[in-house]
Amino acid sequence: MPTTTPPPTTARRPPGGRDPLVDGLRSVALVRVVLWHAVAAPWLSWIFPAMPVMFFLAGSVLAGSVLAGAGQASGRRLIRRVGRILIPFWAYSVAVAAIVLLTGASTGGWRQLLSFAVPLHDTSGTDRDWLTGHLWYLTDYLVLLVLLPVAMVAARRIRPVVAAALLGLLALELGPALGLPAVTGAARIAAGDLLCYGLFAVLGIAWAVRRPGPPSARTAAGRAAAGTTLIVATLAAGSVVPLPSGSLNESYLLLATAALGWLLLLGAAERPLRRALAGPRMAAVSRAVSARALTIYLWHPVAILLALDLAAANGVEGPATALPVLLLTGMLTAAAVVAFGWVEDLAARRPPRWWPGRTRPTVRISVVRRGAVAAGVVAVTAVGVAGALDQPGGGATAAMPRPSDRTALSDTAFLPADHRPTTGGIADADAAEFPGADLQAALEHWIAAQPEVDDAVASVAAGPRTWSGSTIRADGEPPAAESSIGMASLTKTFTAALAVQFAVDGLLELDAPVPDLPGVAPIPDGPAVTPRQLLQHSTGLVQYTDAPGYDAALTYTAAELVSLSTRAPLAHPPDTGVTYSNSNYLWLGLLLESIAGTGYPDLVSDRIAGPLGLPTVAVIADDRTGWVGSASGGISARPADVARFFDALLNRGEVLSVDGVQRMTDLNHLNGGLGVWPMCPCGESADGRKWATGLGHHVGDGATIAFPDDRLAVYVRITGRDIGAERMTEMRDQLVLLMRDTARPVATGH
Repeated sequence: MPTTTPPPTTARRPPGGRDPLVDGLRSVALVRVVLWHAVAAPWLSWIFPAMPVMFFLAGSVLAGSVLAGAGQASGRRLIRRVGRILIPFWAYSVAVAAIVLLTGASTGGWRQLLSFAVPLHDTSGTDRDWLTGHLWYLTDYLVLLVLLPVAMVAARRIRPVVAAALLGLLALELGPALGLPAVTGAARIAAGDLLCYGLFAVLGIAWAVRRPGPPSARTAAGRAAAGTTLIVATLAAGSVVPLPSGSLNESYLLLATAALGWLLLLGAAERPLRRALAGPRMAAVSRAVSARALTIYLWHPVAILLALDLAAANGVEGPATALPVLLLTGMLTAAAVVAFGWVEDLAARRPPRWWPGRTRPTVRISVVRRGAVAAGVVAVTAVGVAGALDQPGGGATAAMPRPSDRTALSDTAFLPADHRPTTGGIADADAAEFPGADLQAALEHWIAAQPEVDDAVASVAAGPRTWSGSTIRADGEPPAAESSIGMASLTKTFTAALAVQFAVDGLLELDAPVPDLPGVAPIPDGPAVTPRQLLQHSTGLVQYTDAPGYDAALTYTAAELVSLSTRAPLAHPPDTGVTYSNSNYLWLGLLLESIAGTGYPDLVSDRIAGPLGLPTVAVIADDRTGWVGSASGGISARPADVARFFDALLNRGEVLSVDGVQRMTDLNHLNGGLGVWPMCPCGESADGRKWATGLGHHVGDGATIAFPDDRLAVYVRITGRDIGAERMTEMRDQLVLLMRDTARPVATGH
């Protein structure tokens, strides 16, 4: 029985054929995804937002499957769609699991192993993320399949759906500035994906259902004007709301508005685009790419990983890497298409082909032989991956963000709002001691809900009052709350405080070039760097472990490690970006020692630990190979003493003068202070001054944050096996806020 809505076969594609516009746009989007992951240039994210377009096309194709059938036939089509996703994914998982086993690399824990069976996104903070970090797209696609009936209904009311989605994204991005609770971590990603990518899937469904045909000249002009306006407005908003790395992917709202603008421009140019893409050669290329789109998407990160490792092995580094990496990526991805692309044919119930084409091959090759070829490719790939998957001597990808790294979507953007939430400061004078029982109970209750955590240590300080507590380790060891432990990169805030002291005293000019120091190699033919840039990690110096010539088995001095970084190509020109590098603070420590004429341990003791009465704060002698702690990571202390230091430094003016605290906490155009980082919600007031709810520093498994409005500081450290970087960040921030909120109301009498 004919339907009232015409199926998408007559207006936009020949009967029984494919829509050349859909194939062409999918090919362009896929190429843009590969370019983004291979080059990682932030400006690429502003050119043709690929993922919203891919979800738009996915919605269009799925709607076409529904409209082309009826009842059970439509259901069977959608079930086959699930198989067409999962079967190539499982083949990829088997191959990647084999690569991991052959390289002897760590599996990354049960969550990483689960991501090989079910497409999900789980970051580990290592190069293993190159293997699974991009699988979030498959997760969202499968969610779209499940929610397709709801999406089909929503497509009938497309205007209110667009308005509701944009309002939801606005609330997600600006919620704290509007008095709404902040949504962070996994919840933010889930909500952002649903609102942003779900919106474009619904738009694709609406486009497939309505099929209005190419626009008239008047309609095309209107779409072009509206699209241009949206893109210009997004660019303007991107300059008002700084994005830490300059990538559009750091804001769901801006990504959505930019992508809407691009879709309007594409809609305005539909007639010439369709004519160009329908040409025999263009149609053949885009049809071939579309036929292997999933294979290309699944395997291109491995191709990039190998290309980067091959380039590094042949001494190609810095800006010269881009072109050879792109060429190698293209060739290696093509090899993956030959080796594994035929699985897509099997999943789609088509005759398997080595290379996508219109006709069946004249020579039929058995699946067993195809599998043997694929196994050979996996073995060869493993040899190359061994140098990059967390192996000694690897690190070719260290300066590159992992594919589809979702941490960029965390709550780090500064909100263009003057509303700073305040809670009332904690009582200062002779107030009751911290509610130790309440804090310990809150800590233990939190731990009970985190099965992957073995132990956690927390400390709260407000003036002279401190509290420390911990859970009992899974192996029965005593709690570590009262023990001195290595503070790793929290040391950097101590070093920054010393540098600002020197600046206030007139001994150090923060914006003058760093002078020559004994044993430190100058940057060859490079720009001079300043102490301020060292403090802000904006010099462009790479981490010494990623510099040519570094050997983890050797023993180094601080000057030798700094020299490894200064001789390496800069990651970016000074003051144009943030590249976190221990070399910055080792260099800064050497500079402070040369000014004071004494060693870094004495500076910490005489200027910080002694005056504040922090007996456990000391710089430890660490003779590990491949590492120098010193001014970058050498301090050991009790958690309570570290929390006390951050509170004294940032809340109470006991380490620096008012001017010094102002210098240290002013957040620059790169959203960082001098040795301190913001904890959001964050914002920017009408006078251009940025604010943050908390200020402090973090390490991989912990943090110390001072809360100026509450006049207290919180230290936390979390121990657990196989906790990914993203999950650790989420738990760390959660525990910090829990300790603050538990200490604050009781101490203030609220």
